[in-house]
Amino acid sequence: MTDTADIPSLNAFLNAALREDRLEGAHYAGSELRFAAPDGAAVAVPIAARSRFRCRFGLPVTIDDAAASVEALLRRLTAAADPVFAGRVLDSLRSIRETSDASGDPETWTFTEAETALRFGHVLHPNPRSRDGISPEETAAYAPESGGRFALEWFAAEPGVMTSGGIAAEGFARLGHADGIEPPTDRALLPVHPFQLSRLKSNRRFAGLCESGALVPLGRGREGWSATASMRAVHAFHAPFMLKFSLSLRLTNSLRLLSPREVLRGLNVSDLLASEVGAEIAAAFPALTILSEPGFAALLDEDGGPFAETIAVLRDNPFQDPERPGPVILAALCETPREGISPLGRIVTRLADGDDPAPVAMQWFAAFLEHAIRPVLEMRARWGLLFGSHQQNMMLTLENGWPAGVVIRDCQGTGHLTTFHDRLAASCPWIGEGAENIVTPEAGDGLLTYYVVVNTVMNTLATLVLDGLAGEPALFAVWRRFLEGAARETPGDPSFYRRLIERPGLTAKANFATSLSGINEADGGSDGQLASFIELDNPLAMTEAA
Repeated sequence: MTDTADIPSLNAFLNAALREDRLEGAHYAGSELRFAAPDGAAVAVPIAARSRFRCRFGLPVTIDDAAASVEALLRRLTAAADPVFAGRVLDSLRSIRETSDASGDPETWTFTEAETALRFGHVLHPNPRSRDGISPEETAAYAPESGGRFALEWFAAEPGVMTSGGIAAEGFARLGHADGIEPPTDRALLPVHPFQLSRLKSNRRFAGLCESGALVPLGRGREGWSATASMRAVHAFHAPFMLKFSLSLRLTNSLRLLSPREVLRGLNVSDLLASEVGAEIAAAFPALTILSEPGFAALLDEDGGPFAETIAVLRDNPFQDPERPGPVILAALCETPREGISPLGRIVTRLADGDDPAPVAMQWFAAFLEHAIRPVLEMRARWGLLFGSHQQNMMLTLENGWPAGVVIRDCQGTGHLTTFHDRLAASCPWIGEGAENIVTPEAGDGLLTYYVVVNTVMNTLATLVLDGLAGEPALFAVWRRFLEGAARETPGDPSFYRRLIERPGLTAKANFATSLSGINEADGGSDGQLASFIELDNPLAMTEAA
């Protein structure tokens, strides 16, 4: 395979490093990025296209004026780094190298096809497809980009060795029935991801429960389960719910074990959506769908708490028609292929129908802001709710290629502001208890800035720029008009909109520093994020100052 296969890894690594000033003496010289490697060697990388928030790089890479492979460059750039970090960078490189570009028409992708169309992972990350603790065979079977299908393993547990919440009893019974599994009398059902079962078999607690008869294997359910864009969240068209599992492996920055606080966040969102606040949200934004996580189950550990490695969470599954297109995960729409333009770029080009694509791109971006971003930001303005809807957790419903609605998911990234707590607690008295997700406006707005604005809005804008479909200043003008209009029109608190217009910096997660540190990002709670954050220049504030 040619070095072209490694271009997605080159893009992700260099863009992450550039954002955090990790490249010594980095500067643009014509159509090249030039910088010094840690050993002093002169590096030059062609730039195919450039935006303020990321670049699209090309080949050949040169080191001291001699052509070099992408792998040779990444090895050189990580030679002095922690060996674990360097290993993850190369693991990600090899994984992406073996992954083909997404294919097909994004406007006709089914839900499953759209989920597996995200091939290369995070667009600004030094190791976007690194996975610690999984074999190549397991990757082929269970990773989203592999498109594998598999069956879940089912167990029946005595009530005394399980903990659960929400609609667990009814929900897992319905799910088991759809999967061809019926529980014995007076037993509760627990599904287990086949990857996780291979780890649990050697666990003393799990083995002991099986040996005592408190946990009985019921066998495999129906084939047809597959990973969503997140490996630990799985979907099947025959199932009334999706499932989110604990998996004993590290993906990029986090060990993917669910925690009790994350489970509680899901129950909080489900309860909130069933309250008068949920009715207000539904009335205000009928094209918004929030996938709730209304139940969970887990075995008890030896101390009587949830056995983290066995947690299974129910997630709404409105996508049960295998013939119906969409919705389409935004990250897949915006993914830069090795050659050609993004799926989003192909949609805009079709809509332009041979005419100048710039007006169409600007109109598409404005529709995206109105139908996908406004509901998320208005939930903050009116109810103080924080939905960290980054590109992988936001899905668009398209009508003839145009944004018409939005679906958001993953309650792990939800919370609310201290200033709205009393109002929310009047509808849901227990909201936030034990969930560690009640934060100050300064902290919450910073997180929302990264996940919704930098990760989602700015990456979408950059995609249109890198595809050559519209100029960056024109798209920033569309963004400004949207924010100014939203600030005027909201019946809620306009301060976040004003922040995005006036504040000199935009809060952004530093994925390079976070990955380099080796911390488990998922351990962070309301008392502080473990991930590293930086401030990027806000192009709107810079324009206003000028």
